Amino acid sequence: MVGPKDRGREMKRSRRYFAVEFLLVFGFSFLAGCATFPPPKEAIPSSRTYGNQYTDVWEAVLASLSEQNIQVKSMEKESGRIVAEDRDIELRQFELGRYDSRYCFCGSPNRYHVLRGLVGEYTISVIRGTGLRTSVRIDASYRASQYTDERFSEWLPCASKGVFEPFFLEQVESRLGATKGPSRNLDWWKPSRGY
Repeated sequence: MVGPKDRGREMKRSRRYFAVEFLLVFGFSFLAGCATFPPPKEAIPSSRTYGNQYTDVWEAVLASLSEQNIQVKSMEKESGRIVAEDRDIELRQFELGRYDSRYCFCGSPNRYHVLRGLVGEYTISVIRGTGLRTSVRIDASYRASQYTDERFSEWLPCASKGVFEPFFLEQVESRLGATKGPSRNLDWWKPSRGY
């Protein structure tokens, strides 16, 4: 026969097991959330079409690069090609020698190597469309400098997370929205109560 004392022990044991099970499930789900892989290049939203003239979009792209302190290495307005470089991307090191940043995955360097600097290179195409349609396409690539014994050895390519590309395209769009003049519809200011 099970008495009240036996039920109390069973309740304490089941609570203890519940807490342990909960912590195990939470721990594994947390680790699974950290184990993300870069999206395939085709899945990264890297182009957008704007309803603005070519010169307005071109200027918005250059202003967005300048606002992010990204240096323009070369540009050809007629062909619509801009190559820019960002040398100030933060590189974070995690345990087991894995490196990461906000914009890309770098993984682990070769044995006896460490990663020091991270460089982002952006190839931007501004494409003329018909009428007021202009498209922008951005291709982002990242590389980290690999060092051994305090000497540079080689560049390690890093895979894009697909974070910078849509952020940049959104920034261009917000710049284009800021350059538009006031609305032609001025009915909003007319008094509605017969003043």
